[in-house]
Amino acid sequence: MDKTKRGIALFITLLVIASILSIVAVSFSYLQKVQKDAGKVSALIQGNLLYKNTTEILKKFFPKGKVDSKKLKTIYTLPLMLSEPKSGFNINLQCKPLLTAIPIEWLNKDFTKKTPQKLDLAKDTLSKIIQKYEIKEPNHFEELILGEIDGTTDRDNEYKPRLKQKKNSISKKQFNRLLLEYRLKYDDTNVFNVPWEKYFLFVTVSKKDTIDGEYITPELISIIFDIPIDSVNDSWNIDTDIKETKLTLKEFLRENGNLELFDKKLYSEKALNAIHCEEVYAYRDIYYSFSFDYKDERNKNFEFNGER
Repeated sequence: MDKTKRGIALFITLLVIASILSIVAVSFSYLQKVQKDAGKVSALIQGNLLYKNTTEILKKFFPKGKVDSKKLKTIYTLPLMLSEPKSGFNINLQCKPLLTAIPIEWLNKDFTKKTPQKLDLAKDTLSKIIQKYEIKEPNHFEELILGEIDGTTDRDNEYKPRLKQKKNSISKKQFNRLLLEYRLKYDDTNVFNVPWEKYFLFVTVSKKDTIDGEYITPELISIIFDIPIDSVNDSWNIDTDIKETKLTLKEFLRENGNLELFDKKLYSEKALNAIHCEEVYAYRDIYYSFSFDYKDERNKNFEFNGER
């Protein structure tokens, strides 16, 4: 009987020890998670400080109303890298032109009411893309896209409100969802062959914004003006030496005898102070990044991307 009691006591003791170890393990795991989350919060705070400092510098280099093509070419060509070995601090800033294609909200007739040529350009380009990439159900695809942009879409022949878009905008994530929806419904993978961001922008713009006349994509020039892409690439290369001059769209069209097609309401005559930047920085030996848009001393679309 004594042996039985000792066995029971030993079993209870082992059970208590196991329970304690389990609680310790859970607590340790929770502590690690809290520390990790705290690290992310601190990294986000650091990112916000860097964001503020970076945009203040951009305002000094690219003030509203003053465009310096050489400075723009420099920031697009040479990433800014700073490091300090002792503290482990380092950042990498890379920027590219922002308004290089057609804003997707130009497909919205209400948004382009005062400049109908923007709607015409966007719709004509969409039609040419559908033809060029052999979309199998062109009418259904166009209806799907326009329905999303306008805030309505056809579901069982009944128009229902879609997700409300902020200022008529549609994100790339939403657009990708539409592509997947179309692909599943019509078994057409051709929509995934289109380099959509070469033709359309998925960022919020103002009604006065135009396409950057110096950094418009070659693919868009080719499809808008019906010029073979190889011919465009021969003279339209943004990776030229910093000291070299670069053609603007207006100059390019003049050289190709199409100057009458240039419309100042659609394209800028010079480069724009419209920039998209991504900044990577180190915090506690982990790399994080954030991105944002800068245009005429205004910053928007800040996005903390987390760990790299």
